[in-house]
Amino acid sequence: MSTITVTGIAKVSEPRGALWAARAAAALGRLLARRPRERSPAESAAREAAMVRAMACHHMSTDPGFAADLMAAADRHEAAAGAR
Repeated sequence: MSTITVTGIAKVSEPRGALWAARAAAALGRLLARRPRERSPAESAAREAAMVRAMACHHMSTDPGFAADLMAAADRHEAAAGAR
């Protein structure tokens, strides 16, 4: 005959306020995830100009004149916003 020993684990209640704190932290996380970070006009202009320059590099091999126009437009955009 064999014997099996089974140990029971005592049920522990959750700490006081843990559910409230978890819900508050989750709500704060959702709030911060929805809210975009505000950027300065110069930072926004630099970001937009970088995207235009990337597009210019894409078109450099097929239409160098258009790519040069895009590069110049990106430079003017940054200069107008004071990013440079």
